[in-house]
Amino acid sequence: MRKEMMFAAGAALLMAGCATAPKAPTEPHPDTPAYAWKPLFAKDLSDAEFKTGSWAWEGDVLHSVKADPIWTKADYENYVLDFEYMMEKDGNSGVFIYISHLDQFPKYKIEVQLLDDYSPKFMGKELPYQQSGSLYGRAPALEIASKPAEQWNRMTVFCQGKNVHVVLNGKAVVDANIDNWKDPLVNPDGTSVPPWHRGFPALSTIPTCGRVGFQGVHGKAGVRIRNLRIANL
Repeated sequence: MRKEMMFAAGAALLMAGCATAPKAPTEPHPDTPAYAWKPLFAKDLSDAEFKTGSWAWEGDVLHSVKADPIWTKADYENYVLDFEYMMEKDGNSGVFIYISHLDQFPKYKIEVQLLDDYSPKFMGKELPYQQSGSLYGRAPALEIASKPAEQWNRMTVFCQGKNVHVVLNGKAVVDANIDNWKDPLVNPDGTSVPPWHRGFPALSTIPTCGRVGFQGVHGKAGVRIRNLRIANL
């Protein structure tokens, strides 16, 4: 009972000040000037939270150096996130959305997967909900739309309340309503969540307002990100 009360209180605090907005657009990638874009991170990373030395700019490319994640200091709700990314060989990373965290560790777990899908380490071994563009461990991508390692991909993530829409290289790969994820251990399609996702609450209960972040180096491989921008919907 105590844990439930603490969760409810935390959710109420996180939702405070987060407004609702209309539905996300349906275009594959938002190439129109209709959005009030701004960079997700400043060039000096003053608006980011991360361990010193774990992330760095190389020109206009943000590069993961160590395993630690990077987070926005601000909370976001009802937004479109647009960026290009390049996986290193055998790379495994992700985009965190709707995150509330303390001391670098997320309280809620919802991640859009970034992966070197064509690596022998992963190809044919990963489950559909572990492929690029998936809501990791939750909702599988409709197809593998990523490019091999060392090539640039483009991803757009529309976060509209409970609705999460992911476009990868011009293809809509996920269109999910997380309100359907009412069991913390079993997905709506009957698949079990990965063991490392256990202990997190059901997605239907999480606040739809939180920080945005990226996973750092996984194993020995990192990720490079450029043209990283966000806009309110």
